[in-house]
Amino acid sequence: MKHSDGQPTSLEETAGAPLHVLSDNAAVSRRIVATLGAPGLPGVNAISSPDRIDEDFVEESTIFILACDVDEVIGMASLRRLRRDHREPPIIVISPAATAASVRRALDAGADAFVLEAEIETALAAAARAVATVQSVVPRKVRESVERPAFSHRERQVLSCVARGLTNAQIAEELYLAESTIKSHLSSAFSKFGVRSRKEAAALFLETEHPGAIN
Repeated sequence: MKHSDGQPTSLEETAGAPLHVLSDNAAVSRRIVATLGAPGLPGVNAISSPDRIDEDFVEESTIFILACDVDEVIGMASLRRLRRDHREPPIIVISPAATAASVRRALDAGADAFVLEAEIETALAAAARAVATVQSVVPRKVRESVERPAFSHRERQVLSCVARGLTNAQIAEELYLAESTIKSHLSSAFSKFGVRSRKEAAALFLETEHPGAIN
């Protein structure tokens, strides 16, 4: 299968790489396989869960395509587990939605490319070609926001305390700062992360400081 410009669209034509499609959504899985080749095409293997991967079919050139919702805990857990179990193969994540924070979360957890579910037919083949040549791909609309944010010394201290479960009053007492100052630092950190809750900020901070530490 090729585009009108002659560019290959299937991964078999692109890099000869075995392709494992990991999705518990049959409709999404069919769209992925149809976009990259054809059902039953050698090298394209649709799998319902990462737990069902046959290790004998994982090669150095294997590419994983994981369909999951990165805004859900179970989706991120699947991504982290897949990267923990398979360190080398590139992973393309397909998610129904994306914010800068969720894309950054996926990249920190081990994804090499991020494709929106609505853009499978238009963006997945290009993403597959990119990761096959050791490139990363993210949606253009969040491209400028996926870099890890830079925090001030105080913001890092406050986030570290939040990750430990301390309240604003406890943080203020520990850092010898006014509680209003703590709130100001947290507001700045939330904005940089693109999140609204302490839980999200703490999780992202821990992932940034210790990638792969959260399972």
